[in-house]
Amino acid sequence: MSDSYDMLPLAQLFSGMVLADALLDAHGNVLLAEGTVLSEASIHSLARHGVGAAPIMRAHPPAAPSPASIQQRLDHLFRHHDPDSQEDWARGLLRHYVEDYRHRREVAP
Repeated sequence: MSDSYDMLPLAQLFSGMVLADALLDAHGNVLLAEGTVLSEASIHSLARHGVGAAPIMRAHPPAAPSPASIQQRLDHLFRHHDPDSQEDWARGLLRHYVEDYRHRREVAP
C-alpha cells in the first residue's frame, strides 16, 4: 500500500472515491480490488461485510503544464493560421485570447 492514502471510516466514504489497497474479508477473500472506484452499492456491501474503514487514495491536483508544452499545444491548434495574414484577423484575435488564457496572462480591460 502506498503512503498517499487516508484510512476513512465507512460513514465518510462516498461514490467516486478510489481504494488505495484491496479490501479483504475475515477469511482473506478480496471484497474489492485496489483501484476500485466506490459506488453507493459497494459502500453498502462493505457495511454488510462488517468493514469499518477503507484505505482511500488522496486526490492530487494535476501538475501544471510547462509554458513550452502550452505553446506547443497552441502551435498545433493554430497550425493553419498565418500570424502575418491580415485577412484572417478573427483567427488571429482568437489565438491571442487563447494564448493569454492558457499562459494566464493578465488581460487589460
